[in-house]
Amino acid sequence: AVIAHYGCIDILMNNAGASWGAAAADYPLDAWNKIININLTGTWLVTQAVGAKSMIPNKRGAIVTVASVAGLRGQLGGMQTIAYNTSKGGLVNFTRALAAEWAPYNIRVNALAPGFFPTKMSEGLLKVVDKQIIGMTPMGRLGGDDDLMGPAIFLVSDAASYVTGQILSVDGGMTAV
Repeated sequence: AVIAHYGCIDILMNNAGASWGAAAADYPLDAWNKIININLTGTWLVTQAVGAKSMIPNKRGAIVTVASVAGLRGQLGGMQTIAYNTSKGGLVNFTRALAAEWAPYNIRVNALAPGFFPTKMSEGLLKVVDKQIIGMTPMGRLGGDDDLMGPAIFLVSDAASYVTGQILSVDGGMTAV
């Protein structure tokens, strides 16, 4: 419908995220499948369709996928979110692999790896570990409403015309230490 109305899709922002907490040994298969399907498979299906139907034929595009710092590390602070971490780690390599494959079509594929932001999904976790997370973050705070806008705009703009396959952490320095 978007292509029919506008003629093409120049920018795709993949922002799917769900989580489920449980010890790996007890992790329910239905929870695993739900998280992998939402976070990883859904992102792939949308990206594949937009690439095949618009970006590849038009030989241009910018794709930004929201991964997570959880995809750059193992467990953080004792959180038991194996499927979330696995899916976001998959998005990191998805970004790199697709960037290499679609670069000849002038399609740039990058990802943002947010740290901790107060969201509906993170609300319960942050009630328990917010002080610990803030203590692990050199900037001494959680991410705010506007902290992802600038990096996202940069990655889809002409200022990033030679940037592809990159994962930009937006985490207040958490992954730097």
